[in-house]
Amino acid sequence: MIHKIETPEQTTYFICYNEDSSEITAYGIVEPTQKMGTGQPIMDTYLNEIDWQNVLLEEGIELEEENNEENS
Repeated sequence: MIHKIETPEQTTYFICYNEDSSEITAYGIVEPTQKMGTGQPIMDTYLNEIDWQNVLLEEGIELEEENNEENS
């Protein structure tokens, strides 16, 4: 089964798992202008970034913050 997110109305966050939901195999963000598809057997989607980040943190995945400040 192919799971897809295609040009969502709002930014959508996803987490993919293996067959028994014991391991995260992929995660990411799909913006309204983007499409993605995966052959992973389980995919959860989130519309709230904090909820998505919390699930990743619970699984030991810490996202790096983007640093948009210019170095002087």
